[in-house]
Amino acid sequence: MGDGDGKRGEAAGGVNPDVDHGSWRVRLRRWAASGSGDVLGAGVLFGSDRVLTCAHVVRDPATGLRPDRVQVEFPLLQGLTRTPHRTATVAAGHWVPPFGKAQGDLAVLVLDEPAPVPSPVRLHRTLDYRGAPVLIDGFPEFRSGGQWLTGACMGPGGEGDERVQIDLTGAGGLRGGFSGSGVREEGGDRLLGIVVQADESGEHGYMIPAATVAKYFHRFAERYVTGPHAVPGHRVVPAEAARAARPHGLQRTVARWLNADQDAWDTEVLFIAEDDERARQALYVVLNMADREQAPQLAVSPLDLDVDEPSAAPLLSRAGIAPRVGSIGLVLDLEGVALDEPSQPELREALAVLRHELRHAALPRTGLPRRPAVAVLYADRSPTEPAAAVRILRELADGGARLLLVVRDAAHGFPYAVAEHLLPAERAAQWLQRIGARVDVLADAERRARRLFHRVEPHVVDPPAATAYAARAALWTVQLSNELRPLAGRGGPRFLEKLSYAEQAVDTYLLRAEAAESELRQVLDEHLRLRGLLRDHLARLAGRGLAEHPAAVGPYREAQQLLMGGPCPLADAERAVEAFARVVRRLAEAEGGG
Repeated sequence: MGDGDGKRGEAAGGVNPDVDHGSWRVRLRRWAASGSGDVLGAGVLFGSDRVLTCAHVVRDPATGLRPDRVQVEFPLLQGLTRTPHRTATVAAGHWVPPFGKAQGDLAVLVLDEPAPVPSPVRLHRTLDYRGAPVLIDGFPEFRSGGQWLTGACMGPGGEGDERVQIDLTGAGGLRGGFSGSGVREEGGDRLLGIVVQADESGEHGYMIPAATVAKYFHRFAERYVTGPHAVPGHRVVPAEAARAARPHGLQRTVARWLNADQDAWDTEVLFIAEDDERARQALYVVLNMADREQAPQLAVSPLDLDVDEPSAAPLLSRAGIAPRVGSIGLVLDLEGVALDEPSQPELREALAVLRHELRHAALPRTGLPRRPAVAVLYADRSPTEPAAAVRILRELADGGARLLLVVRDAAHGFPYAVAEHLLPAERAAQWLQRIGARVDVLADAERRARRLFHRVEPHVVDPPAATAYAARAALWTVQLSNELRPLAGRGGPRFLEKLSYAEQAVDTYLLRAEAAESELRQVLDEHLRLRGLLRDHLARLAGRGLAEHPAAVGPYREAQQLLMGGPCPLADAERAVEAFARVVRRLAEAEGGG
């Protein structure tokens, strides 16, 4: 393709700026003063001067640094005698090189002058990507006009879950020249994200979806990303508050539902007491962790990370409660808001998008169900009449949505309507059985912790104590079973509330038991490590015939006594082992061993 002046081509060709002539699909080349450099990949034009692409597409492979300049071409514009091009640089605050577990790898370029034709496209947040048929347009080598591929989104992908897996369904394969290209929903013209990588066969790839772009580039998202936020703004948890939140058992229930674990149900009910601020905060934390746009980074960012609003330090659950990033589709907060005739534009948009995706759930090409996870908060505080609210939720559930219903007041009519018309008749019995299984897991964790404690106690001062909650929790299950028996296995909202609180308590106990087991395991491992070091250093001396050297006998016996003679602080034992190691090194050097 030529490298002529884009403005002359625009004037000669008479391009209509109100029509999409392929204006958003751009090709990126390495900038060269003498002309066009090698093709680097693709990008997507937004507005008249912003190009979204992958950081790896444009960065220098030798140094890993961002480029000074990139050449941006518009090869798909119609009616032009030459391919127009512009020079671009990385926009300030819009550079995220790849890092961690398949994270980042985004860049926004700013053109030195406006594009020949402004781009009409926007990125669109999608509640559930599984099954969505897509079109991908890239610029592989020897395809100057680009190449279209067809595929289907398969759901969250990549170790960091910031990405979405795509499997190709037609001829051709993803290869060099497709990175940075737009991924468009087939039949709908909605741009869902950009291609970031592919496997060696080219049959499977990954895209960075709109929500991940919005996570790193907030100001860019305000202009160019559409669709409802998964988590409403007033339920977004600041990083500092999230780090300070104490782990809570209900997070386990929510995480199991989000991850669609084997023992989770498509429709779950979670009760939170009116005055339990800690439980509400724990709920918001776990929902934020499940949202691509709000989820904490799973790895430390590289030093040259450049984003428009840097986030705080990485936030990870201290209790190992890690819902899959991207597992929440939508959070509907109905506190004081009508569900049947919502007055809030955000809620109206969210319901409209949800219904649209559910109507298009049956996709014959892929056969994959689209099952967005929808958390419905405080419908018992909504002015909508309970029966009407449950009818709407039943419609969503029948359409394929997975529901988490968070309720405050068991005496309200809403949980009665839920128990009568939305939950299966045997739910109370199923729930009690699930709690019993969790109690068994708790008992096993406490038994393992006690065994570790008995191994650690003779050698370490003040080891962590194993917990002992299982007997109390088992008694609850017996009491609840006796209470359920006269109800013929069908419990009303009051009984469901008891089950919810019992499960939250059991899971909280399980978190504590697992934490104690982990701490005891770490203490035992450290004690064994120090014993192994002491043994290895002694063997090094023995190999040189220095095991009985007067300078070594005292330090060795001191370390051995601390490790084997009775309970001692691990820090004292570590200092003694290191003191012996210094003697070993000094004697070895004196003997010429280096």
